[in-house]
Amino acid sequence: MTDKTERNSTKLNLEAQRLSASDSPFPKETYKTIPDLDHHQKAEKKLEDGLCDLLSHCVFCMVISDAVKNSNMVREKVDMSEEGADEKMLGAGEEEQQNLAKKEEVKFISGDQQNGDAKIDIGAIDKTFTGLTKEELMKYANDPFWIRLRWFLFICFWGLWAGMLVGAVLIIIYAPKCAAPEPLSWWKQGPLVKIDTPTPDNIQIEGIKGLGVKGVIYEVPADETYNIGSDPAISDALKKLAASFAAYGINLIVDLTPNFVSRGDPLFQKALNNPDVRSAFVTREGHQVPNNWLSLVNGSAWTNEGNLIFLQQFGHDRFDLQLNDPVALTKLKGVLKEVVSLGAKGIRLANTKHFIVDRELKDNVPSNNPNYDHTQYGFWTHAHTTYQDGLGDLLYDLKAYVHNITNSEGFLAASDDIDRPEVYMSSKGVQSLDMIQLGRVTNLLANSTSADHIYRELQNVWKSTVETGKHFWLQWNYVKQELLQQITISEYNIFLQLIPGVPVFNVDASKAKAEDYSTEAFHKIRTSPSYMHGSFDLYRDVNSTVIGYSRTKSGNPGFFVVFNPTEQYVNANFSNVVGIAEELTVHTLSTNYNATDVAVKGKVSSSSIPVSRYSAIILTYVPKA
Repeated sequence: MTDKTERNSTKLNLEAQRLSASDSPFPKETYKTIPDLDHHQKAEKKLEDGLCDLLSHCVFCMVISDAVKNSNMVREKVDMSEEGADEKMLGAGEEEQQNLAKKEEVKFISGDQQNGDAKIDIGAIDKTFTGLTKEELMKYANDPFWIRLRWFLFICFWGLWAGMLVGAVLIIIYAPKCAAPEPLSWWKQGPLVKIDTPTPDNIQIEGIKGLGVKGVIYEVPADETYNIGSDPAISDALKKLAASFAAYGINLIVDLTPNFVSRGDPLFQKALNNPDVRSAFVTREGHQVPNNWLSLVNGSAWTNEGNLIFLQQFGHDRFDLQLNDPVALTKLKGVLKEVVSLGAKGIRLANTKHFIVDRELKDNVPSNNPNYDHTQYGFWTHAHTTYQDGLGDLLYDLKAYVHNITNSEGFLAASDDIDRPEVYMSSKGVQSLDMIQLGRVTNLLANSTSADHIYRELQNVWKSTVETGKHFWLQWNYVKQELLQQITISEYNIFLQLIPGVPVFNVDASKAKAEDYSTEAFHKIRTSPSYMHGSFDLYRDVNSTVIGYSRTKSGNPGFFVVFNPTEQYVNANFSNVVGIAEELTVHTLSTNYNATDVAVKGKVSSSSIPVSRYSAIILTYVPKA
C-alpha cells in the first residue's frame, strides 16, 4: 500500500514538473511514440485512404500521406512564435494573413489511440452549381410541360427565321433604288446651230448633219411672231422645217420676238376703242409725252394714236406689250402653243429684259457714257424700262407652260445676252429660264485678250449663274469667223465645247471645215460622266500666262483644257491643279498648235505643258484620289 502511494506521489511530482515546465516562455515540443508500423498497418492504411478520398483536391493530402509514411512521431504542439517568424521571412503581410485566416482549415482530432483511428474536420466547403446531368435531364424528357415548351421554342425560332427572310426579300424589292444619274437633256448635250432660212436645201441639211448638232435654230422675223397660227404661209414653213430635220434626229428651235405687235394686229385695233384690252399696252391719254424714254433706234419712244399715246421702244409701228398683263400674256401663250404644235421642241425669246416696264413711267437717268449724247439710246440707264421686278416670276410661268405643252421635252431660253442674271430668278429662288446667254466670255476669246482677263470674266459668269445656286444652263453663242482676231474657229471651239453649257454655232458653221469643229471627238467627251455629271474648276498656270480648266468625276477619266491667248510659246505649269496626274495624255490639238514632239496620244508633264502661241489643247488623265 505504501509502495503504491509512493508511486502515485512520484507520478504526481513528475506531472507537476511537467506542468511547471510548460510555463516556460519557450515551450518545447513533445512527441508521443507511434506504434510500430506492423502493429498499426491497417489503421494507417485506413487513415490514408480516408484522407485521399476527402481531400482529393487539397494539397494537404500529399503532405499528410508523406508524414504518416516517413515519420514515427506526430507533432502535438507547435511554437506559434516560430511559425510567425517563418511567415514573416516569407514576406506574408497582415492582410494576407487575415485572408488566409478566413479560409477553411483542416483539423485533425485524435481518436482511439489503441486502434489508430483519427477524425478529420474539414469545415464548410462552398459548392458550385454544375447543372443537371444527362441522366437527370432525361427524367423530364417526356414530361408534357417540357414537350410543349420545346415545341413552342422550336416554332418561334423557325417563325422568326422565316420572318427575317421575308423581311430581307421585301427590303430588297421595295427599297428605293440608287438611280443612275440621268443623261443631259438633248438641248444641254448640243451643240446647236443657227440657220437663216426656213427652206434649207439638201446640201445645207447634210452640212448641218455633219456637225453632229442636236438642234437647229430658226429665227422668225420679229414682225411675224404674232402672225404664227393666223398666217398659213408662216405656219406651213415652220412645219416643213421641223419635219425635214426630224428625219435626221435634229430638233427645231424657234426664236421669237414677243415684245410688240404691229399696227395691223387685231389686239392693237381693239385697244384703240376698247379699254378692257388696252391694259396689254403701255398707254397714256392725251398727246403729251410722259417722260424722256427713248427707243432702241433713237428718238422718243412714244407715239400718238388719236387721243392716246403708246409706247414703242422697238421702232415705228411696233407697239410694246406689257407682258405681265393677263391679256398680253394670254396672247403670247397662244403663240407658244402654236409653235410647239408645228413641231418645235425649243423656244428662245428675244429682248426678255424689256418684257416689263415701270407703270409709273419715271424718267431714266443718264449713264454718263461720253460716247453718246442725250438723243441716243446709249446715253441713258434705262432703269425703268429693263430688268423690272416681277420679270423672274413672269418668265418662270412661261417656262412651266412650255414644259407642260412639250411633255417636259422642250425648253424655254433667252436669245440675247443677259447682263443681270440675278433678275432672272423667281421669287421662290428658282431660275426662270432653262438657258441664258452671256456673250462677254465669247467676245473676249474672239479678241484674244490676256489669260487673266478671260479667267476673271469667266469666273464672274460662273459665280453669277451656277455657284450661287441659280443653276442656269449657259449658251455659248459663237461669233462669226470673220470677227476672230488671232485665233481660228478651232481654238474657239476647243475652249468652249467643254465648259458647262451648250455651244451655239453661227450660220456659217455648216460651210466651214468639219475638222475645225471636231464634233465627233467632242460628242464622246460631252456624253461622258466627267462632262455630264462632273465638276468644273478654272485655273491659271503658275505664271498666269495661260488659262485652263478641268472636268472630272470620281472613277472616270478627267479632261483638262489649256488655252494660250498670247503670242508667246509657253511651257505651262499646272501642277497646282487639284488631283491632276503628273503625266497627261494628249487628246485634241487645235489648228494653231505647232509645238514639236507633241502629238495626239502622246504624253506631257503637268508641270510643263507645251502650248504654242494662240493655240489650245485637250488632255486626259486619271485623277488622283
